[in-house]
Amino acid sequence: MSSYASPSRAISEGKTSRSSLLSRSTPSKAGEEIEYADQRAMKDTFINRLRMFVSPYFAEFFGTAVFVLVGCGSNLTYAVMTSNSESAWLSAALGWGIGLMLGVFVAGGVSGAMLNPAVALAFAAFRGLPWIQVPFYFLAEFAGAFVGALLAYACFAHSLDPFDGYNRQISGPFGTAGAFGNFARPFIGNGAAFLSESVGTGLLVLGVFAITDANNFPARSCTPIAIGLLLTGLAIGIGYPTGYSFNPARDLGPRCAAAIWYGARVFTAHGSYTWVPVAAPLAGGPIGALLYEFFIVSKRTKLDDMPEDERRAIELD
Repeated sequence: MSSYASPSRAISEGKTSRSSLLSRSTPSKAGEEIEYADQRAMKDTFINRLRMFVSPYFAEFFGTAVFVLVGCGSNLTYAVMTSNSESAWLSAALGWGIGLMLGVFVAGGVSGAMLNPAVALAFAAFRGLPWIQVPFYFLAEFAGAFVGALLAYACFAHSLDPFDGYNRQISGPFGTAGAFGNFARPFIGNGAAFLSESVGTGLLVLGVFAITDANNFPARSCTPIAIGLLLTGLAIGIGYPTGYSFNPARDLGPRCAAAIWYGARVFTAHGSYTWVPVAAPLAGGPIGALLYEFFIVSKRTKLDDMPEDERRAIELD
């Protein structure tokens, strides 16, 4: 046993030589290695485990915040700075797609970048995400969307003032609350809006499952771009009636942030529309996942289970 490993024993025996005292204050090289190994073990058992536990949720938080910041910023830009509604619609759809792409780049390698409670629910049901993590994902995504909306408003507050005369309005020619929480078109009822949001979210989740399916043609390093374009395509294709939320956190978080400036009527406008973009995606997302898993993955799984010669023959056909 080295003198550094047992200096207290040397002192208790009266053998407090100069060398033993020096060994307490100036450890040998071997002693340094033992000390750093102990410190490393402490970090592995506490700090690193804590980081490993919370890192997926912080990744979801930051990824969702980036997604919503860019998306809400796109809405505000074209609500304030342009009168060309067609151009504004296309540009905002592209902005939301780019925002989602950036959010996936931020969080994808750590948490999988669900960024959407409907997607997290579908992955828990069909792709092995532990159910115990789902509530934490929900909270992280909601908090990230809330903070992202706050940052978007902070960036645009001075641009909104001359636009609406310092009077924040929910609807009308100077209404900007829709840049945060979605509102269906005035001629769209809540039932039709629920159907539209459910179908859109189902298609979104089905597309995400297809893009990330290793048995299909996975996008791999292009996954964030593919998912961002998927949202842009759905926004352009079927998003007009409701404003394409397709994501409970993306709507509810910014809506809560908007209530700070626009008042509680953001929750009750359009027949208390708030429940639609929350409930509809949670209903439609798992259905889209079920359709993909049942009709597409199952066939490819059976193909993988076939003998190699039969599988090759089918693939050649």
